Amino acid sequence: MTDWLVFACFVVITLTAWSLDGTKHGAAEDARREAFVADDRRSAVVTPDALRELGPVALELLDYGGAERVKLGVVARLVAERALRREPADVAGRASWRTRGPAPEGLDDCERDVLAAALPARDRWDRYLWSLPGGSPLAAEAETWLLGEGYLRRRGQPIPGGQRLRGWWSAAAAAAAVPTMALLALDHAWVRGGLVLFIGLMSLLVSAVPPAATRTMPHVTGKGELALSLAREQHAELNPATRPASQRYDPATVRMAVALFGWPVVHRIDTRIWDDWDRPSVDADGPGEGAF
Repeated sequence: MTDWLVFACFVVITLTAWSLDGTKHGAAEDARREAFVADDRRSAVVTPDALRELGPVALELLDYGGAERVKLGVVARLVAERALRREPADVAGRASWRTRGPAPEGLDDCERDVLAAALPARDRWDRYLWSLPGGSPLAAEAETWLLGEGYLRRRGQPIPGGQRLRGWWSAAAAAAAVPTMALLALDHAWVRGGLVLFIGLMSLLVSAVPPAATRTMPHVTGKGELALSLAREQHAELNPATRPASQRYDPATVRMAVALFGWPVVHRIDTRIWDDWDRPSVDADGPGEGAF
């Protein structure tokens, strides 16, 4: 019975040592990432001319958006232009949207694609908001430009200058394996002694070869964060948090407003966009049937 207690204590000590070394390593990596981000922000510079080059699509990407956020701005603008209208919901509670009247002037390719997909002649299924074309081409083009201008960096890049920290707690656990094996050998617990030897060697390996740096650089650079902050200050009148509820958004500014302030702007334009945005996980025509 004593040999089992000795073995269990050794296992607990070893697991605790591995956890302590992992926590220490993670804290060091977090501190290194914070220092990198702080230095990146301090060195960021955005000129007024550079800020004027940033359109709604670029700002949507800087606000951790993507193609879906670009599509949201497109739909919001078309609804504000009264070029896209919601039809009555069907028996399942799903409503499609259709093109209404002539297309407004000054539309980009993505906006024209959405209006074409929402034509009344198209199948109702094609005109649900989740089925309308997205902003992937615009987002991909804008992301390439932002990467080249230093507003974004490639995803998953490790923080430079990483160091491997030696696992001293794991080394101590490996050293404790020697007296533990001796005690177990006195009790003729050869199997448990062999397990202690194996665990001790693992602890020695963890101590000598600690995990490599796992933290990565943020996708948005300090320059990108500064540009987004300056754009919000420049267009503060579009912020729904401070804009009077009675003041409607000019359709020409809706894309910029959505890019900078997101869903709160869309709610001010038409709350039904929120209701119809996400694709249902199950077809309501039959319980548990016809999953989308």
